[in-house]
Amino acid sequence: MYNKHLIYVLLFSFGIHAQTAVSGQLDLKDQITKEYKVYLYKLNLEGLKDSKMAEEVAWSPLGTDGSFSFKSKLLSNQDAFYQLYLNRLGTIHNDTIAKSKPFILSSRDSINFKQGGHLFAKYSTTNLADKEWKRLRDFEQRIQKEDNEFKHNTKERKSYFKDSLRILIVKLIAIQHLEDKNLLNQDISKNSEYYLTLLEELQESKLPSTEYQFFEKKLAFLTKEVVEHKYAWSKTINIILAVFVIGLICFTFFNRKYVETVPELSKQERTIKKLILEGKSNKEIANELFISLSTVKTHITNIYGKLNVSNRQELLQKT
Repeated sequence: MYNKHLIYVLLFSFGIHAQTAVSGQLDLKDQITKEYKVYLYKLNLEGLKDSKMAEEVAWSPLGTDGSFSFKSKLLSNQDAFYQLYLNRLGTIHNDTIAKSKPFILSSRDSINFKQGGHLFAKYSTTNLADKEWKRLRDFEQRIQKEDNEFKHNTKERKSYFKDSLRILIVKLIAIQHLEDKNLLNQDISKNSEYYLTLLEELQESKLPSTEYQFFEKKLAFLTKEVVEHKYAWSKTINIILAVFVIGLICFTFFNRKYVETVPELSKQERTIKKLILEGKSNKEIANELFISLSTVKTHITNIYGKLNVSNRQELLQKT
């Protein structure tokens, strides 16, 4: 009986834990007391730059130990951007005293914020997209230390964006970075096929179209240009094929006409023609075929008439 109850307790505890997607604990020091609430906001890609575009999802009171949590049912089934805010109870949004870095999460994953350092700065997550985003941020910080001018390291950045990033939502962040630095148009013109393929992947994915709408608009002129180019090339190919087919028909027609207008030589005439081409004289042909010289001359006259030649030289040239 004891073991049975223990199993129920463990299962219940696991169920409670599995339902918690966002959790953490804050240090309850001077300005942060349990009169504060932790708010969970949902962002879009544009909202990463402007917090006013954040959409409130829910809030959690602080426990006596500074703990807070949000259930997974509050989150989207797909990866999305979220952010935490700490507000005093009953105050307006502008009274926010601290906020976290945005993070990526879905209802399938969990994230836990730890005490220490800046507010909401330290955390662990099971979300693969957020982990890749962290690697992207670490890479950019390293580049920034090496060179304060973004444009000086454009090539290395773009190479990292294209070769190292595997998750679409993080690729969008990287593209947004290029756009913010006025580098996206230039790179699209140089790597149009890459960006068109990426747009197709985004359109086939489960990401909301609003997340990549800016990118879609950016490629609208390029997509139109590619379609027009493909149409023009297709039209050119069709014209070439049409000319080829017409030429083939004409060749066949005139060749057949020529074949039909040339009278067919008899077996004896073909033999004599062959001997003429071998350079033999009329007398040699008569002796080899055991026929008279006059018969040979008659056959040659017929051959010349059928092939429309007047002498041996013309026969050689025509043959």
